Amino acid sequence: MHPQFIRKASIEGRGLGVVWHLYLIECIDGSLYTGIATDVERRFQQHISGKGARYTRSHKPSHLVALRPVGSRSEALRAELAVKRLPRDKKIAAVRLQSSISIHNNERLNTMNKSELIEVVAAEAELTKAAAERALSAVLGAVVKAVSKGDSVALIGFGSFKPAKRAARTGKNPKTGATLKIAATTVPKFSAGATFKAAVAGKKAAKKK
Repeated sequence: MHPQFIRKASIEGRGLGVVWHLYLIECIDGSLYTGIATDVERRFQQHISGKGARYTRSHKPSHLVALRPVGSRSEALRAELAVKRLPRDKKIAAVRLQSSISIHNNERLNTMNKSELIEVVAAEAELTKAAAERALSAVLGAVVKAVSKGDSVALIGFGSFKPAKRAARTGKNPKTGATLKIAATTVPKFSAGATFKAAVAGKKAAKKK
């Protein structure tokens, strides 16, 4: 792909802040690598030099075959996952589309399940999916174990997990309306951190003075 096309795609995405692009690289063995970057030309050179993704270190890149500006990093990650699920013959056409990749089930587009999260972790940390799954399971398991013991887990900026006690109370059966006695219990509680809240709101977290 000609460098002018790469620069043109970047220019088309300007005016929206940092714009992430979705791109496809064809490797010498004929396989396709799907990735995202804010500077595709620089990222492609990293792949060529062996400093890019794990996949392109073992499958030498040949040339860039398609790219397009997507928007935010989260939008680019979702688009990347959608393209990776497509058969080879449809990947290039999908990336070349100027509109966003259409997924008929909008609810599914906005909900990332565990398998998709593992794919993102694997891509971001340059791990195999198996290694990413083990890492994610270890983190989640450690949080569950700590909170189950009555401890709190605080991840600065992201949020905190802690146990919360609920006193015994009375309620009503939603079907019959009969009064029910609900026993006291302890439930897990999550509170989002300032950085997390700001990211969701599309703002920068305020620095503490």
